[in-house]
Amino acid sequence: MNKQKLVDTVVAVKGESKTATGEAIDALIGAVTTAVAGRETVQLIGFDSFSSGERTPRVRRSLATGKAIHIPTAKFTAGKVFREAVNPS
Repeated sequence: MNKQKLVDTVVAVKGESKTATGEAIDALIGAVTTAVAGRETVQLIGFDSFSSGERTPRVRRSLATGKAIHIPTAKFTAGKVFREAVNPS
């Protein structure tokens, strides 16, 4: 599902405008990104937890220049409700 499909799905459930729904989704993504970049953990109980973790960044080589680049890591931990919906027993 891409962002537009997500917006359409939320609009169908909530009945709000596509513009307002898209702005709300953008705001959510921005807030989570800013918090995780600031080393905070974002927990949406039952759904997930986003965090920057304490892992060492991966080191890869730039294909264009050959220089080493550090790729920061982020963690996504699925919540119980989400896991059970995706992987029913």
